[in-house]
Amino acid sequence: MPSDATIVEVPRPPAGRLPFLRLLARVVSNPVGSWGEDFYDEPMVVYDDFGLQTVFVMDPELVQQILLDDSDAFTKSPLYDDVLGRAGGKGLLIAEGDDWRRQRRIAAPLFRAEAILSYAPAFAASCEPVLARWRKAAPGSLQIIGKDMTDAAMQALQDTILGADLREQDRKTVSEAGTAFLSSTTWKIAYASLKLPSWTPHPGSNTMRRAGDNLREVAERVLANRRQGLGDGVDLLARLVAARDQGSGAKMSDSLIIDNVVTFLMVGQETTAQALSWALYVLALFPEWQDEVRDELRRVMGAGPLGANQLEQLGLLEAVFMEAMRLYPPAPSLMRIARRPVKLGEVELASGATVVIPIYVVHRHRRLWPDPLRFDPSRFTPEARAGRHRCAYMPFSTGPRSCIGGAFSMIETKVMLATFLAKARFELPEGEVPVPLARITLRPKQALKLKVTMLR
Repeated sequence: MPSDATIVEVPRPPAGRLPFLRLLARVVSNPVGSWGEDFYDEPMVVYDDFGLQTVFVMDPELVQQILLDDSDAFTKSPLYDDVLGRAGGKGLLIAEGDDWRRQRRIAAPLFRAEAILSYAPAFAASCEPVLARWRKAAPGSLQIIGKDMTDAAMQALQDTILGADLREQDRKTVSEAGTAFLSSTTWKIAYASLKLPSWTPHPGSNTMRRAGDNLREVAERVLANRRQGLGDGVDLLARLVAARDQGSGAKMSDSLIIDNVVTFLMVGQETTAQALSWALYVLALFPEWQDEVRDELRRVMGAGPLGANQLEQLGLLEAVFMEAMRLYPPAPSLMRIARRPVKLGEVELASGATVVIPIYVVHRHRRLWPDPLRFDPSRFTPEARAGRHRCAYMPFSTGPRSCIGGAFSMIETKVMLATFLAKARFELPEGEVPVPLARITLRPKQALKLKVTMLR
């Protein structure tokens, strides 16, 4: 194990309890910088201000109550409608009640791990355009890793989910509109926390509206192409179009399919790209771990591409990736609204109370993780995982509303990470300390650059 594998904590948590309005102001700027030192020590932090009750929950037992044991007492609505509804409509990420259950029944069989493993060769191949660019560059040249991982994730999305080539203009639209849409979501979150009407204007609201419309236009073209028979028919979209509800026999409507394609375009490829970027960052920061993972890859893969049957042999790579997601979770927080009065621990929640689960904090909480800023993949040995509360680590949430694409994302990202590490070495430029910025997903505030050298 490396002798010193501790990350620099940026931004530093505020030292004292921030007043509620100041906390919201920091949420708009960067939620990561709003969670104070007490968040990392206490099981729960409660604000009762201006007739509004906002509760931040870090204790795994209380998180379990919210997401599993008493999940019917909490809802995503209207929070997620206000924040993401312009683009995502009523897709799986946003839908509630029977509408969500019907969509989940139709889509769930498509996301089983055994089905996703068949896409492993496509995941590996999606890295090739990026690798080809790196081969043309001088050894050790600086590469904008976030952009490269976004390109690779977009290629994987195109080849496995959409099943047909996106026009270059559409790829550009998805990248630009996705960034523009997500950049203003913290305003929506702050306004929703203040119970302001969803139509209340905010800085960037017009940009967000246009970006949502542009994403939906791309999704409509993607579905139209599928309806015209373009593609090979084995992609997830083709299977989603053909799938039926096992109970009623009904298919998913085109409008709901478009809603879910937007989610794939905006959130799906973004979480993959950011998870890969953060993993490569910590491996560049701690090169001894990078060498150990590469040694494992050589033993398992040899000189060939990674096969689906070899994934389970990459125990160290999986542990390294999971530890990277502990420190830098792709989705840094979850929010719910109390449907009715409910007791959460010793706190009486009123109907309409806002509940925030800052996963970023949970993953770094001092009561849950010894030396939490230390990068230590041994936290994810089978024995360590078995002894830990299921809600102490939630990169894809948990419970009935956990991310339906969690298994897809794990397999996809492990294959892509293995492919990049087998072909290239990554080094950190001097002084490169990325600042985590929460915008639905967790991304570096400034473009992350790494020195890349192709291996023979």
